[in-house]
Amino acid sequence: MKQFLTVIVGLVIGAAVHSQDDVGLDDVPPEANTQTDDALLEAFVDGVVATYRDAHAAPGYTVSVVRADRTVLAKGYGLSDIENATPVDPATTRFYVASISKTFVWTAAMLLVDRGELDLDKDVNDYLVDYQVPEGKRPLTVNDLMAHRSGVEETFRVWMPSLASLPLDEAIAATEPGQAFDRGEIAAYSNWGSNLVALVIQDIAGVTYESFLYDELLTPLGMTSTVLNVGSPNADESLLPISKNYRVTGNGPEEVDQIDLGAFAPIGGMSTTAVDMARWMRFLLNRGELDGVRLMKESTFELMRSSAFDPVPGSGVRAHGFADVPYHGIRYFGHTGSINEFFSKFIVAPELDIGVFISQNAADSFDPLTGVPHLVMNRELAVQGRADFLLRPDPSDDDVDAAEGIAGTYISARRPFFGPEKFVSVVQGTVDVSAKDGRLMFSGSTAPYVRVGDGLWENRNGNRIGIVRGEGGGVTRIIDPTGATDLLPVTFWTDPFNLAIGLLATVFFTVTTWLGLWRRARQVRETTKTGMFISWIALAGALPLVGLVVVASGIPEARDMRFAEFMSSWPLPLIGELTLTAMVLAGFAVLLLIFLVPAWRRTGWSIWRKLHYSFYTAAYAFLAVMLANWGLVPVVSDLFG
Repeated sequence: MKQFLTVIVGLVIGAAVHSQDDVGLDDVPPEANTQTDDALLEAFVDGVVATYRDAHAAPGYTVSVVRADRTVLAKGYGLSDIENATPVDPATTRFYVASISKTFVWTAAMLLVDRGELDLDKDVNDYLVDYQVPEGKRPLTVNDLMAHRSGVEETFRVWMPSLASLPLDEAIAATEPGQAFDRGEIAAYSNWGSNLVALVIQDIAGVTYESFLYDELLTPLGMTSTVLNVGSPNADESLLPISKNYRVTGNGPEEVDQIDLGAFAPIGGMSTTAVDMARWMRFLLNRGELDGVRLMKESTFELMRSSAFDPVPGSGVRAHGFADVPYHGIRYFGHTGSINEFFSKFIVAPELDIGVFISQNAADSFDPLTGVPHLVMNRELAVQGRADFLLRPDPSDDDVDAAEGIAGTYISARRPFFGPEKFVSVVQGTVDVSAKDGRLMFSGSTAPYVRVGDGLWENRNGNRIGIVRGEGGGVTRIIDPTGATDLLPVTFWTDPFNLAIGLLATVFFTVTTWLGLWRRARQVRETTKTGMFISWIALAGALPLVGLVVVASGIPEARDMRFAEFMSSWPLPLIGELTLTAMVLAGFAVLLLIFLVPAWRRTGWSIWRKLHYSFYTAAYAFLAVMLANWGLVPVVSDLFG
């Protein structure tokens, strides 16, 4: 409700601005109009941030809003250090901006394109010196990497502190992920792939990526308070430390640890201020130029703003690394980021001549990071008299059929595919898409999507998805609003629900096996030694099952771990424990299968008991197969897709 009221306030402000124009503001000097507009916008942002601070209790925010020719505001809200009551200073308080760091990688690569030193469609191995990408069906290109279409699996090893001190090329080699998709086919956001671009830049330039970043981007743009990596040779020690970060709990904010990325700092280790981010957004609004300093030709900037992959025109794409997002009839570009307990986002909307940056030092909710930029854009749309974004078409009969054809269960393409890490996908879960009255509803969302074009669906928040269909007309993937990661229809092997079925069935037959022992102990004894032996084998099968359940009970605690704690412990002992118990369980499944024929021929059991043992064996074997499918039985895990 508060967010809705804020939009209405924006509409009223827009109407007020227009009414002032009607009564003679044309006679007022332009600079006075500018000051009035800026003051109104600043008051609007103050109110929006105050609303979110009240709702989500993050200790501190740092915010900047710009036009192409000026910084409208750069402000700090709240505290960067609760214990010492240190306020957030927009000029000197640095917040980690995580994956926003990648936008500097992409821009640095485009500087090399501008100079003719990098061809985006050339094999990256032609540029790499000491590290070489494995061969694939076709060469890997920088365009693939910028669009997150390298086809590699997600890997958490890039965050391991033990690898942070390695040289960049060695860190890339040590964390090389498996190939999950053909190159250029599926969007799956990749931190590893993004860092590979930093290595390409480094090997072409002949200097460290960090030096290239400072010399060619940060220093020329006057971003003097921005640091790529704490403790690096280029870091000005006078700028340290940065804001503390907090976890918001029922007892209030609690300070948590931070993690230093080292070799993977290019794609997540940058810390900066609202003032410096204002300069970055103005550079982007001015198409590669800032205050008379031009770093790339306009034609190169135009290339950077285009996308090499656009499977559903009008949907979200990756424009050479930047998220290029449709929003209520316009498009904006930018990036989000989250690391430690910092959440950050910036957007640049050239059609509205606006750029917005916001970062918070607590990971309570991402709502403020989405809400503040969106509400500022909504206000700008209203000021321009473009309030029709509040309207949505009523679904037609064709929309009803289209929605029903899309409904189903989907899984993110961004996930581990090989080894024990693959089990993380089970915890990550799936997305259910339902259809009702020609609208699509995604699980976890309250905003239904309606069809707004061919293969395009949009909700009231301005989020738009694209639907990609195969030759037979079936949905092959859903493009997320930012074009970063596709959702794929689940198959038998990619549906975590099948693992739950196997577990429940095995628990059921294990319990009934023990109940059968209790009943028989009072009525009849085993008639053969084979029957007695297999009976004890079946009863012993409860042990690894109980072990699996006990170990799996630690999953909620692992999910609740903070980022630094989680990655400092990676690979989690929990994963190793799950792998061990899964392997023992798989061994029991093989044992049960071995004795399936003797159970029918040599035990003297009744037909019902033989059937029960068969179902028990089948359930146990199915569970073992599912555990192997999700990476917990390494010997055979990679056989499953």
